[in-house]
Amino acid sequence: MSTTQQFEEAVKDIADQLEALGQAVNPQKIEETVRTVFADVIKQPDFLRKMRFGSPEETNLIAAKFRRHGFNQADIEFLYDMQTSLKGQRNGDNGAYLGPSQELEGAFNAVSDAYYLTQEEVRAIDKQAIDNLFARVPKTRAARKSFFAEYKRATGAMDTAESGYGSQLIGAQYVGDLWDGARAESRIFALLDQFEMTAPVAYLPVEADLPEMLYVGESTSASATNYDAVMTGSNRVTVDAKKLIIQQIYSGEMEEDSIIPYIPFLRRQAALALAHYSDSLVLNGDTTNASTGNINLDDADPADTKHYLAYDGIRHVGLVDNTANGLDVAGAVSLNTYRDLRGLMIDRTNLFDWGHPTNRDDLVFITDTVTGDRTALLDEIVVAKQMLGANADLLNGEIARILGHPVISSMAMGLTEADGKISATPANNTKGQIAAFNRRGFKVGMRRRVKFETERLVRTDQTVLSWSLRMGMGRFTATGNVSGIESAAVAYDISL
Repeated sequence: MSTTQQFEEAVKDIADQLEALGQAVNPQKIEETVRTVFADVIKQPDFLRKMRFGSPEETNLIAAKFRRHGFNQADIEFLYDMQTSLKGQRNGDNGAYLGPSQELEGAFNAVSDAYYLTQEEVRAIDKQAIDNLFARVPKTRAARKSFFAEYKRATGAMDTAESGYGSQLIGAQYVGDLWDGARAESRIFALLDQFEMTAPVAYLPVEADLPEMLYVGESTSASATNYDAVMTGSNRVTVDAKKLIIQQIYSGEMEEDSIIPYIPFLRRQAALALAHYSDSLVLNGDTTNASTGNINLDDADPADTKHYLAYDGIRHVGLVDNTANGLDVAGAVSLNTYRDLRGLMIDRTNLFDWGHPTNRDDLVFITDTVTGDRTALLDEIVVAKQMLGANADLLNGEIARILGHPVISSMAMGLTEADGKISATPANNTKGQIAAFNRRGFKVGMRRRVKFETERLVRTDQTVLSWSLRMGMGRFTATGNVSGIESAAVAYDISL
């Protein structure tokens, strides 16, 4: 209700009371009286203290303590979430953490619109999303059995993939800033399209082939022969959300005042970690968990918690899934290396040319740092850079353009053995590698954004900071099998 409406209602209420008492009503006189009284009231100190309205200047004053340490809105939310998560946990003095101080509480309320959503509410949202995918129960017994088995599996994944308790800060600026920072720092992950997963398992439609255009004659009568119908092939890619986590352990107290100077640093480190490991996951993903065979640890059994075990990624295409898209260079990198990689990314059966996209930025080459440096020194690249000039727009980490496509050097791409896989013995990894991929052939699904939790370890006087998220990756294939992926290729055994 506006101030004007409230004022008019007050005047009417006074008039009604006077009329009920049998006194003459003079609206102009009543309005004048109310204005006079109201003007006196607002000058009183108590009224000012109780009715003061916020302003940007006063908000800054409330958060002044934190501003002095270089805090922005995201930092205040991060500290508030940390202290809230610690609330009730034992501290080193055999007491319990009380949660955010009144000062932090006030600063948080002044600068943030974030709120908490309980774990039960999160689960209810998950359940609704799953129910929407299973809208009807089949009538046949066989179909019902398959239906309920699939439904049970979906809801079971929802239950087991969550942490089981706690709450999430929703709408928090720091979560957005954390993702923006990670994507700004990343060199590969940020290039892939993302979509929001409304359930633990999502299915992306894939065009399997193009409908054929037919040459036909004119229909000259009502009984003319029907034209042949052409089916449009289709398939789907399954995207499973996997849980990933980053944990940091700090010794000593985690009281609000003592941790304040480190908050921007902690957020920065979390963003850098998210950027690097997100790059590594989409590039190096390999679900092979055995004593041999994983492209990231060919001659040893990787620990079950290694991030790259979540799902198969870009390098896996040319080295394992579709070995026809693997190029054994057996020599130094050259312009032809990149040209040959493009030539491998053609699906002639389904008429998809992943290696020669209309938008040249859709095709990206990823190299290890040494191969990237060698590429930048190729005569053709030196001349091309001179032609591009200093004002050319570059992607993050871009060192050159080959045939019009960006070449990006990344620490996520390691040196390898001659077969393109990484050995457990560092001295064996002496070869360079290039992964080419079309950005339209891969997607990242986000099931849950970053969730932050803390845990106090009293016995060791340490505190665990934990960032967790759930995401999946889809790789398009026209055949439905990974052997049909043509949107990526890998050049390996590059001499350095």
